[in-house]
Amino acid sequence: MSNISPTGISEKKISFEEIISEYLKIWKNIYNELEKNNIKALIYGSVAIYYKLSNLPEAIDLIKSNRKNGPQDLNVIVPLKFREKFKEILMKMEFTPYYHLEVTMGNLASMFLYNQFTIKVYYMDKAEFNHDVDIDWNQEFSLSLTDLLLTKLQIHYPTDKDSADIAAILLKYDEIDKEKICIQTSKDWGFWKDAVDNLNNARTYVSRLQSKSEKLKNIITASLKLYGLVNNYPKPNNWKPLNDEKYWRDF
Repeated sequence: MSNISPTGISEKKISFEEIISEYLKIWKNIYNELEKNNIKALIYGSVAIYYKLSNLPEAIDLIKSNRKNGPQDLNVIVPLKFREKFKEILMKMEFTPYYHLEVTMGNLASMFLYNQFTIKVYYMDKAEFNHDVDIDWNQEFSLSLTDLLLTKLQIHYPTDKDSADIAAILLKYDEIDKEKICIQTSKDWGFWKDAVDNLNNARTYVSRLQSKSEKLKNIITASLKLYGLVNNYPKPNNWKPLNDEKYWRDF
């Protein structure tokens, strides 16, 4: 689904901040309606990361660094039991479903269009992407910083955008639940492998910037600390390298 873009905003001459602001406004309206109906849903991805880090200029610069045209969509995850009610509410709010996806993958995912904006939705009790991430559903509006970081660490084929996002989140290292990161990444060798690779990628990305900013230098320190915690955390008895096997889920 990540490659489907029936519409978009890249051709519009709108600033990054204006696009983010509009997406957050759209989500606030949706979220308010969901709350009235006791429906749970949370955003993740670049818009959510921006929302969580909006008070840190260095973080915003990192998020923007590989998104010159702004975020292309808003990512939402909804518990399975709320799937049909969620769709019903968005239809009542006059969001247009992408019918091809609804027919082929409607039990797992949806895409809704609103003017030039795109909302991509997954119906999952946990984020079953390249690796599984247990979601803290007690959060409001957005995934927690910890879960946002996990959704980035689990990516098997990362881009510079992902490395920059990880670096941005690490600016709030003290607010991250390191124990949860370690528990999640120690469940299987594949998740651990992609997580440590992505921490290395984030550190390399920041180093390439050659910035004199102390806050950006702190990202390298934070990455090394988390790398050490993840590596040294106790592993289960079935822990074993899978170098010659496919250790991730296609997504």
